[in-house]
Amino acid sequence: MKTPNDEKGNFWIAYADLMAGLLFVFILLVGGIIVKYFLMQSDFFRIQDEFAAAKSDLNQTQSDLDKTQNEFLKTMAVLQSSQEKNEQLEELNRLFNERLSALNLELNETKKQNSLYILQIDDLNDMIDDLKKGNLDLKKIVESREDAISENEEKIAYLLAQISQKESDFNRILHDLNTTKNRIRNLTGIKVKVIARLSEALGSDMSIDPNSGNLRLSSSVLFDKGSSELKEEAKPEFRRTLERYFAVLLRDKNIRENLESIVIEGHTDSDGGYLYNLELSQARAQAVMEFINSWNEDADLERFLVASGRSYTMPILRDGVEDKDASRRIEIKFSISNKEAIDEIQKFLEYDANED
Repeated sequence: MKTPNDEKGNFWIAYADLMAGLLFVFILLVGGIIVKYFLMQSDFFRIQDEFAAAKSDLNQTQSDLDKTQNEFLKTMAVLQSSQEKNEQLEELNRLFNERLSALNLELNETKKQNSLYILQIDDLNDMIDDLKKGNLDLKKIVESREDAISENEEKIAYLLAQISQKESDFNRILHDLNTTKNRIRNLTGIKVKVIARLSEALGSDMSIDPNSGNLRLSSSVLFDKGSSELKEEAKPEFRRTLERYFAVLLRDKNIRENLESIVIEGHTDSDGGYLYNLELSQARAQAVMEFINSWNEDADLERFLVASGRSYTMPILRDGVEDKDASRRIEIKFSISNKEAIDEIQKFLEYDANED
């Protein structure tokens, strides 16, 4: 599993690779510009050499033209005395004109070539100026990139500090959450332990709910129909049952410290009105609590006891139909305090909300 240090190291390696790549591209770009600059300088000097050579050829041609003209004048002087000299003069004149025309053509071509060379030189000068300007622009781009990189490094440092703070907050929240989960798990474990001990202490003779640990006693065993006075013959066995039930809840220090209440609930069937059954169920629950207090010497048990009448609001159903005999009952319930766990969860939720 990767650790935060591994992820941080990988980030800096990736960052170094990125910077090395940018530096390599920059070196290639500058090298290309320098090479292109020297190649164009070489072409510029070559064109200058060709232009000088062409100019030298032009001067040589002009010199040849002057020389030919001098020879022609001399020949004319020699041939003026005779017809033969005239014919030779005409022939020489024709040759001279042809040679002159050819030289004029060559001269025009040289002038055109010279014009092209001049244009090429101007283009090369413009390209050199553009390269110089581009070099300056490139320097500006590089400088702006360096400023951006420096700014990004500051942002990265700030973000890393924020990430470190978030990791610290997350670890603290995770620790608080695990503490709360352990607390809830501990409370659940306590209740499971109580139910197991109650089943073991009371055996199969008493009806203990396997999910809640509630003790269920039939009202027909404890009370006459319509009465809230405990039967005398039921009291000894009822006391032994209650003593074993309360012993499981109060003798274990861990269970006792997390015990919130012990509720005595009276329930009736649906015969009769609601208020009548509410009064009857409340009176029966109160009679059970008074019976317990008549022999109990544990002040904590008295503090935990609560009596409550429920009338016929929680009937026992069999295939969707009320079982009236089973509905007439007394239930002894216990509840484990979850106040600390709720407070811890509330603090965690309040902290998480403040963070958002």
